[in-house]
Amino acid sequence: MVTPQEMRVRLGLDAADEEEDALIAALLAEAEAFARTYCHLSAGETVPDGLLIRMAQEDYGRLEGAGLSSRTASGVSEYYRTAYSGDILAALRALRHPGGREAVR
Repeated sequence: MVTPQEMRVRLGLDAADEEEDALIAALLAEAEAFARTYCHLSAGETVPDGLLIRMAQEDYGRLEGAGLSSRTASGVSEYYRTAYSGDILAALRALRHPGGREAVR
């Protein structure tokens, strides 16, 4: 299980500053819930910590720019990312059980 303290270090935040721990814990929980639902995981199956860390890092990064991934020099055209990056989606697809939990039994 990834802790908010570990995430602070990975996010480059002050390791002693616990101010954002509730936010970080929520991002980790949301990433795990998304992965469990997307992959159709049963209660006994776990999402790899490394994958949760990468998902939470992307989610944390989106907070500042609201998912902004590119902007033109004039600032008129903006593109907002709405999904996880390709490497995260590939890792999720590798864990995914086709057809949901019923097919896993």
